[in-house]
Amino acid sequence: MTPTLRPLIATLLALTSVGALAEKKPLSDDELRGVQGHGVAIAVHLVLNSGLLSGQAVDSRISAGFTVDGVTTYAIAQNFGGVLDLFSVAIDPRIKPDGSGYLAISLPGYLQAQEFGVRAIGVQTDAAAPISSSLGAVLLNGSATLTGQLNLWAR
Repeated sequence: MTPTLRPLIATLLALTSVGALAEKKPLSDDELRGVQGHGVAIAVHLVLNSGLLSGQAVDSRISAGFTVDGVTTYAIAQNFGGVLDLFSVAIDPRIKPDGSGYLAISLPGYLQAQEFGVRAIGVQTDAAAPISSSLGAVLLNGSATLTGQLNLWAR
């Protein structure tokens, strides 16, 4: 960009934002009910236990214990992590024609995963012991396009 264009672009941007300086006025309840919006969109880039992706020795666990007949057995998910990208999740408060409200949460339009999931699943009596008999792993790799939404109502 040439030095002579910079002041021109800055002036144009300043002139287009003049509407932002308009006088603010409070809205009545009836006026607020008529306001329509599209909620808030959120993009997520989640990285958990990133050392797993580079081959570092990581031993993280999520476990839940269940006691039956005096014996505690643990369900263990070992080394949960990876990279997950979600774009975009929209959170949108809505009002139905009858006046009741609900929260619409859209599924992400785009999802991408890189080695995201659990490396070992086990069931054993010692939560801290190495998983000697893994029931498998769940790892997501790739991308997906999603549609739909989850609607939540107050009880």
